[in-house]
Amino acid sequence: MQILLSHLARAWLRLLIMVLAVLLLTLPSITTAGRNVILDAVTRATTWNTYTGDLELLQDGEVPGEGVQPRALLWEGGGILVFEWDEPLALEKVRIYIGEIGNNYIVRAYLGGRLDEIGVIRVPEGLQTADVPDDSRKVSQWTQVSFPAGTMADNIEIVALGTIVFYEIEVHVLDPVATVIDPASNDPTSIKTASWSRVKGMPRQLAP
Repeated sequence: MQILLSHLARAWLRLLIMVLAVLLLTLPSITTAGRNVILDAVTRATTWNTYTGDLELLQDGEVPGEGVQPRALLWEGGGILVFEWDEPLALEKVRIYIGEIGNNYIVRAYLGGRLDEIGVIRVPEGLQTADVPDDSRKVSQWTQVSFPAGTMADNIEIVALGTIVFYEIEVHVLDPVATVIDPASNDPTSIKTASWSRVKGMPRQLAP
């Protein structure tokens, strides 16, 4: 009898573990969801070195592909691209499509402060929250720089340390997720997740 009870207990334990695993896998995410905020940024380039191309090309969604050859931005000798937002953001990563010429670059993140137009000094300095290099020197492909967990910033610099070709740049942030009632469902207990950026744009009666 004791052996039978022992086998039953182990079977129930395995079943409980399987049920918990399924629940964990199916629960909706309530932490973060990434989004690209490059279009929300004020973008400028420093004037110390010359570049060819328009800054708008860096956010037009076009990268080289089969039969497609979009225009690019070419830095002669390197330079600094600056992206600024109205409020601090929780940074996740920067993705860059590098063209036919690659080089080392650094992504720096700041809270407050401003880089001058030439690209020499910051007045005021602001608080640097990240300094992440990419020395891979990849060409004709996407590269990615990930920020340390908890990095907050309202302006970033992409510092090209030599001649380089940029086709596209994406800046991804972590957007808090809320749980809201699904108005499209007949079930009053039905819920779904929505980013805070979406929640803030909801009618007041639907926002959590």
